[in-house]
Amino acid sequence: MKLKVKDLGLLSGSISVVVMHDDDAFALGANPGDRVKLFHLDESSEEDENDEGIVASVDLATGMRNKIVHQGEIGLYGEVVQMFKLAEGETEISVQLGTKPISYDYIMNKIRGKALATREINEIITDCAKGTLLPVEMAAFVVALEINGATDDEVVDLTNAMTNSGEVFDFGETVYDKHSTGGVPGNKVSEVIVPICKAAGLFIPKTSTRAITSPSGTADVFEVLAPVSFSKEQIVDILKQERAGIFWGGAIDTAPADNALINVEKPLNLDPYPLMIASILCKKKSLGVSKLVLDVPCGKGTKFQTVDDGKKYAYRFKEIAKRVGIDAICLLTSASQPIGHAVGPALEAREALSLLIDINNGPSSLMNKVTELAGVLLEMAGKAPEGKGKDLAVKLLQSGEAYEAFKRIVAAQGGNPDIRPEDIEVGPYVADLPASMEGHITAVENSSINRIAKIAGCPAAKKAGVVIHFKIGELVKEGETIFSIYSDNKKRLEEAVAFYNQNPPQKIGGMTLERI
Repeated sequence: MKLKVKDLGLLSGSISVVVMHDDDAFALGANPGDRVKLFHLDESSEEDENDEGIVASVDLATGMRNKIVHQGEIGLYGEVVQMFKLAEGETEISVQLGTKPISYDYIMNKIRGKALATREINEIITDCAKGTLLPVEMAAFVVALEINGATDDEVVDLTNAMTNSGEVFDFGETVYDKHSTGGVPGNKVSEVIVPICKAAGLFIPKTSTRAITSPSGTADVFEVLAPVSFSKEQIVDILKQERAGIFWGGAIDTAPADNALINVEKPLNLDPYPLMIASILCKKKSLGVSKLVLDVPCGKGTKFQTVDDGKKYAYRFKEIAKRVGIDAICLLTSASQPIGHAVGPALEAREALSLLIDINNGPSSLMNKVTELAGVLLEMAGKAPEGKGKDLAVKLLQSGEAYEAFKRIVAAQGGNPDIRPEDIEVGPYVADLPASMEGHITAVENSSINRIAKIAGCPAAKKAGVVIHFKIGELVKEGETIFSIYSDNKKRLEEAVAFYNQNPPQKIGGMTLERI
């Protein structure tokens, strides 16, 4: 069936969707939610034999009042327009009713608890990357992995298939990187680790995501200081010059199958361990990483509630990493409270920059975590003997060498290398919240901090965020400011304060838990 193209100017969020007139859909035999394949036409207005086509899910425009698409038209959502790559002046395409691919049968095998062969996993991942599988079918695969798990062989196959689904960089030398499994607010460590490693001579191209469920991601924080979105060619040029950088990974075509699976994991709020491992490792392999330190925060609100949970994951991660060619060291880290005091892109950028300028001005929790993680990478690179890497990282901070490396990275990425913490703008609407009583901070609820920061506008509003003035073990006086909320919107600030009053993140009390 040939139909005229109409760009709807709409985005679904992640799903490839087309809208058909109900009469056209009836003639094609398509129902809502069915898959169709779209093909370009050749010069003779026949279906192009060399075009593999793309797959999309069908929505229907019905009723006499329908003005979305008319009979003979097909409406394309933005994701389809981007994937299909219409040529200038191309107004008509061919549409066919699609069938379920063989990879769907393999997903059903996984649902039934069967281990998958290499070729079956390759087929599933290829179809995820090409969009041949519908989101609901990919969601079935994610749920199957969550319930039934996967063998180490399957995780290795997943990693390799996801890596090969997109572009793979080869820089011709040893590539170092750091990653975190997440869950801790204010974890702005990469902004300091990358300059430390650059100052020591390591090659460290750090690609990061924007925040998904947290108030800020590495890319969100660094974007306050310099641009992070670059093409492959631009990244290569920056790395030739500086051998280090912090980039948004979404701007380059690495591991598209992983991106497709992440898009269906988000609404499910699932992150199965097999996919978590494969997702981290495929992104690292795509950038040629061979030396990796993995930060595994353990505690309430993280993916690993106990140290034992973190250990089990770390041992498995190291083994699978070894099998795919990556030497990994995992550090189990405390997740009892935020790293540093600031949460939110601009506030975190201020705090990281303060530490880089003067090691004595940065919070001790941030300084310790940064130098411990960077120290492991320095040891892996042979820059320091085992157990002495942290000392070298501290020295590079104290001497100003890390700060100078940071300035070079910022300049290379188009930012102002002379920016100072006080130059970074934060939300003009501020609420300073007082302690209701005198006592020690006995606990900090990370989940409440994350929620308050997001209500205030994070991560989209980069000037929004929170500052935790007092942390566990510190003595506060009644009326003393213990928490500040920043926002660029007065209404958002009021909502964040209201949530804070109902869910105060800092618990104040004595050392007695209960009298019986």
